[in-house]
Amino acid sequence: MNRQNFGEIAALEYHAPPQMGFPDIVEEFDIASLALATQVRRLTWDGDDIALIDRERVRFALGWLPPAHEDNPHYLVIAVGAPARKRRAAFDPSAYSELLNRAIERVQGYLPFDAILRGPAAEPVGSALIDRSFDLLSATAPRLSAEILAEARNRRTMAVTDSWASGALEPGNLPAIPSVPLRLTIVTLGLTLFLHVPPIGAALLTYTVLREAQPLFAS
Repeated sequence: MNRQNFGEIAALEYHAPPQMGFPDIVEEFDIASLALATQVRRLTWDGDDIALIDRERVRFALGWLPPAHEDNPHYLVIAVGAPARKRRAAFDPSAYSELLNRAIERVQGYLPFDAILRGPAAEPVGSALIDRSFDLLSATAPRLSAEILAEARNRRTMAVTDSWASGALEPGNLPAIPSVPLRLTIVTLGLTLFLHVPPIGAALLTYTVLREAQPLFAS
């Protein structure tokens, strides 16, 4: 399999803890993906923070990264790619992108997030890929101001009555980065990824410049 065809990965950033624990999030994904398989239905935990969901032609890898400090964000990492066993037929690479789109839309529907990083997987989807993303996210995690943290907590409270979830975004759109410092952090992460893993870093840097950094030039 070519390097660019391993699948795709996204890191969803939360400025306040989502109102669902990681085991419950994994259960939601496990149930939602049952329709993708008739025989292979496997859920494997790697510690408490990584879960692998295997179906006949696709693997979902989920990871939960809590903040190292109180003013750091939480991250939910989602990767979608080919199954671990090479003898099993895989989807066309474009299908993994669409599956990740659906996964992100689903999470946005019941656990709205504050920012997103996304790009191609630089290695097979599995625990090693999630661990590598944890290292990069930890090294570049922003320090959030008290105002941003308070705003995020308020949004979580509003989400209980669906007021934020219903008015945040149109389906399929990515959430806006709420502050200039956070936009700069996202670009910095893209640069870091470019230095350590050029293929995924280049894609993320291009994406973040077009999606997130552009408002900086208008402010």
